[in-house]
Amino acid sequence: MLRNLHLPSLLGCILLLSGCLYDHPPSGPTQSIDTWLIGQWATKDKAGREFTAVMAPSSSSHYHLSIAGKGSSPREFDGWISRVDDFSILTLKSLNEGSDFGKYSLYHYELLSPGAPPPGGIGVTRIRISELQLDESCRSLDSYRLRAAIRLALKDGSLLAPYDVVAARKEKGVEVPGSIVWSKTGGVTLRGETFQ
Repeated sequence: MLRNLHLPSLLGCILLLSGCLYDHPPSGPTQSIDTWLIGQWATKDKAGREFTAVMAPSSSSHYHLSIAGKGSSPREFDGWISRVDDFSILTLKSLNEGSDFGKYSLYHYELLSPGAPPPGGIGVTRIRISELQLDESCRSLDSYRLRAAIRLALKDGSLLAPYDVVAARKEKGVEVPGSIVWSKTGGVTLRGETFQ
């Protein structure tokens, strides 16, 4: 069973660190956070490198996301859900010092049916994260024009890559998967409230 939440979100270091960065977000927060995204998450790339993420609420409309590869310093992000018509986008703003500071990454996510359960247990929650496939010319657009470009890509069906496609980033010489599946490994407790 695939439940499409029409929201974007948790991503992979692989997607974040090599993904397109935008000068402006499509919009500010347009809805409350989705609590399905809150928790501790893990994934592996094709080379077997492990990545972990912790997504916690920082307000009723913002997330705080920390992502790290094994043995590397975490990357920190402020996140919220933007909308373009009925399509929701997890917008992440880099909080780390350097050339990415203050830039935005845009993602779509889908809640997948649980993974295979262990004997006598329940399968783990999984989320598929996909980077928006916008032309590089969209990187410096203001929010209004960025929303227009997203609408156009939605209309022509080019906004999301097929799940098994790998997109080449020519400027960095890196291949990026069309999507990454994250598995929930634990909950988050914040101000006495636990999110599983």
